[in-house]
Amino acid sequence: MASASSTVAKSGRLPLSSKILLGVIVVLFLAVLTVPYFLNVDRYRDSIAGAIAKQTGRKVTVGAIHARLFPRAGVTVAQLHIGNPSGFPNGDLVGADEIRVNVALASLLHGIIHVSSVDLVRPKLMLLTDSSGKNNYTFAAPGSNAAAPAKSGEPSTSMTLDQIDSIHLTGAEVVVGKVVQSAAAPLADTKGINITLHNFAVNPMRMHDWRSESNLTGVTLALSSWKDPVTFRAGRFTLSGGKLDAQFVADLATAADVKGTVSVPDFEHPQVNFEMSSSKLDIDKLIVVAGGAPGIPSSPAAPAPQSAPTARSELVARGHINVERITARPYTVGPANIEMRVYTDRAELWPISIGMYGGTLQISSRVDRVTNPARFTANVQMRNLDVAKVLDVSASAHGKMSGTGELDLQLLGNLSDDWRKTLTGTGKFSVRNGHLPGVNLAGAAESLVKMAGVGGDTPFTVLEGDIAIAGQRVSSKQIRLDSSAGIVNLQGSLGLDGTLDYQGSATINPAAVLGKAGGVLGGLLGGRGGRITVPFTLEGTIASPKVHPGKGALSTASSPAPTSAPQGDVNPLKNLFKKQP
Repeated sequence: MASASSTVAKSGRLPLSSKILLGVIVVLFLAVLTVPYFLNVDRYRDSIAGAIAKQTGRKVTVGAIHARLFPRAGVTVAQLHIGNPSGFPNGDLVGADEIRVNVALASLLHGIIHVSSVDLVRPKLMLLTDSSGKNNYTFAAPGSNAAAPAKSGEPSTSMTLDQIDSIHLTGAEVVVGKVVQSAAAPLADTKGINITLHNFAVNPMRMHDWRSESNLTGVTLALSSWKDPVTFRAGRFTLSGGKLDAQFVADLATAADVKGTVSVPDFEHPQVNFEMSSSKLDIDKLIVVAGGAPGIPSSPAAPAPQSAPTARSELVARGHINVERITARPYTVGPANIEMRVYTDRAELWPISIGMYGGTLQISSRVDRVTNPARFTANVQMRNLDVAKVLDVSASAHGKMSGTGELDLQLLGNLSDDWRKTLTGTGKFSVRNGHLPGVNLAGAAESLVKMAGVGGDTPFTVLEGDIAIAGQRVSSKQIRLDSSAGIVNLQGSLGLDGTLDYQGSATINPAAVLGKAGGVLGGLLGGRGGRITVPFTLEGTIASPKVHPGKGALSTASSPAPTSAPQGDVNPLKNLFKKQP
């Protein structure tokens, strides 16, 4: 028994060679963990910064550097900042809280920095363009005069940055903006980007060889002066062979849901092609979202309009937008289709086609961005509008008119908070084959002869007039309504605040309105063909119009042997804008 136990105990012991091997492994493991703390790799900080500056032509600031051998050989950089080029505001093109770099040791021994991977933690890119079209993200060729020279007293470097196999961005932020009055003015701020970039060759820089992919889920896009950001619910983009493609589904706060595709055929000379669609767009909510609360700061205001830059106009983006339903309480229209082209100096939207209450609204518009504030022009054309359907959705306008409407209008103005003050335009409108329940020419004729039981609205063949917009009012020199019951002429203006200021007259044909009774009235007026003209004014507001007697007395057409007017309380104006029971 004792012999057996001794044999088992001996078999449980490690051989001496195994103990030695285990000890070596432990020592090596401890060395891997501890040696980096004794290596002063931070002394290469200026050399590394100089190599990056040499290749990019920018001022480069690198934080403290710590070496590591586990799990892969490399260094950890506390911070990295690559500055803007000369002529741009002070600040960084690229900044990162921390960078983890894994390098190939063999090439490093030969003075070549070949990076196998780079992990950037919370990096931020600020992409700026000035008024001449120059940007801060086009790098100078290696060795050009734009390269940042080493300052006196700083060590020069013989190292060369060769290639970065892959770059991983975690929690990245990309800001796109412009330079206004020597300051950076953000236009769009995208956050939450996680992306991997492959084949990042920098000597020379071959953007065509870059490959990248990213999941857009959870990414947010804040626009200048918008209260809430655009949130991407799903999506993905890829970059390969110099071409960028993206698909996405996003929410424009609560104003709209948007899905679409974006394509850039040549990433080095970007021109964006896009297709977007939405099942709904709530204009009221969009106005709230774009109201200028938190978001990102808006561009600094210029003291005076700026003249157009001398840079050549170039196409930046083009595409198509489709919206099934657009709501602006109490109205709902759609579908809407928009063709859009964006240039460096302007944006063009044409044609815009919107289905609207049995008719079609066609708009062509241009926004010129070379002035501050931007100016816009628009041509508006409406055909076959069902006026009754438009008015029925408004409690204050319900039942006021029916007919088929048409509109032609040219507009000009500024895109600013005071757009009403700058808005001008000219045009014309017409409504054909309709009814005016609120303008009762028959009632006016009836009141002249005290006849009961004659009433109803006024059918008309055409209501048409001219339009001139200026000084925050819509003016008309001549508005004319033609009806079998008579003719109404009107001139004056409607304020953009809803106020009314019109003068007019209603010329009534008693025979056409009252039939046989017209003979009685014609005799009283001195002939069967006599007409009555009633002057009036229209004031108040659209919601609460006020009709008053106009200048001049009630008049009649000349007739032979006129007789005395009817006796009693005769007030044709009283019933002019009122239905008879």
